[in-house]
Amino acid sequence: MATIAVFRFPSDTLVLGALFEAHPAATVEIEGVIPTGTAMTPYFWVDGVSERQVRDSLDSETGVNGVEIVDTFDGRSLLRCNCQNDHNKLFDIVAACDVSLLAAEGTADGWTLTFRGNEAGALARFDEASREAGLSLELCDLHDTARPITEDATVLTQPQREALRLAYENGYYETPRETTLAEIAGELDISRQALANRLARGYRSLIRTYVLAEST
Repeated sequence: MATIAVFRFPSDTLVLGALFEAHPAATVEIEGVIPTGTAMTPYFWVDGVSERQVRDSLDSETGVNGVEIVDTFDGRSLLRCNCQNDHNKLFDIVAACDVSLLAAEGTADGWTLTFRGNEAGALARFDEASREAGLSLELCDLHDTARPITEDATVLTQPQREALRLAYENGYYETPRETTLAEIAGELDISRQALANRLARGYRSLIRTYVLAEST
């Protein structure tokens, strides 16, 4: 049976973390990582920062060979950057240990990464290899895919959990709805669009971890 693990890493673990030094309010969600010969190409969504600011922050980083805009949707931008493998120890370890990256969200406080191990011991090997490579990581959650969702599930970041909780408690998911995104955003002191993006990231994390994982 497949096993799910959620780890926390410092923000500088990935080269994309350089963005948070200049823009601490930014949020990065990695959509996928594609190996391209001697490099890795992460595709990622950004919030709280413009495309130009992303390029300005990352283009000067060692190992980054350009940042490109792939798409924009509803106030969010999907970008990609080519990163040399020698600056991506984490991605190399993921490939070597046969684990799959299900979800990745980064803020100035660090990265929350969710992995699936398809065979016994894969996640343990990943943990050991990461530490041997000098990476700092904290295991937040470990469970098989048959475990039901509980209140202490840690696949969500704290802001995602708070947003989902407020939306539920205030009747946003009732029919008819008893509140609006603008009202919930006001309680959180964020914009309506930032709240919508936060809820969407929470949905994706739950779906990737508990719905898609169960079907594989």
